[in-house]
Amino acid sequence: MYNLISVDDLLRDGKEFKVIEVSYNQSSYLDWHIPGAIMLPWRYLRHPVIRDFAPKEILEKNLGSLGISADDFLVLYSDFGNRYAFYAFWVLRAFGHKNLAVLNGGKAVWEAKDLPRESEVRRSSPVNYEAKDPDWSDRVTVWELLLKIRSGEKFQLLDVRYWEEYSGETGTSPEHPNEESQTLGHIPGAVNIPWNKFFDPVTEELIPPDKLQISIPKEDTVVYCRTGARASVVWYYLKFLMGFPKVRLYDGSWSEWGNMVGVPVEVS
Repeated sequence: MYNLISVDDLLRDGKEFKVIEVSYNQSSYLDWHIPGAIMLPWRYLRHPVIRDFAPKEILEKNLGSLGISADDFLVLYSDFGNRYAFYAFWVLRAFGHKNLAVLNGGKAVWEAKDLPRESEVRRSSPVNYEAKDPDWSDRVTVWELLLKIRSGEKFQLLDVRYWEEYSGETGTSPEHPNEESQTLGHIPGAVNIPWNKFFDPVTEELIPPDKLQISIPKEDTVVYCRTGARASVVWYYLKFLMGFPKVRLYDGSWSEWGNMVGVPVEVS
């Protein structure tokens, strides 16, 4: 079961959910969080050594240590446009967690509505988390993407970074100015549709598809950004709100492509 739930849904049915703040930086959680929320550090989804996802056994250990079980109905939220919540949704779904939802708007909508907050660190007793073997059918690797481009295969490639990143003016986003790539620009053939076009600038709630001021053909689609987090928002939007039959995330994104030797790059 995969949902996008509203603040009203959470306030009404909150006892049925385990609320999770997916934190890139734990200071955000410590500053304030939704009452009762557990902090899931973003790094818990990542491999501890190489740049990849946590292997199944490490993910199980990390989630279990937080008191999260595979049967829990998780409501995920974050700051920075809710990007880390959607990214966690993408990862946990791949590992077979069925009962998942994202709080539409995340921390921004909670703050905009001036709802109760707390700074108390919530801890739960460790439990046994059992993940499935990952299903990466919604993922594209750099090698698959290179093959698609070089073979001339027809597909739609969306670069959802800001225009300044896409055009080659900068290699990083304003939120993370110190994480520059070696090469600037975009993947050849990519169309730029910045990720912030999909949500309200104040509440950060996703815009209903019938109100979206963008036309996107329902074709075989690959989305990318810089690290995969912003692109996960658009992946979710296209797949679950617009019903795209085939949309995948290139999670290596520009932090991988922009640091590789010999791959094609365009600037504009």
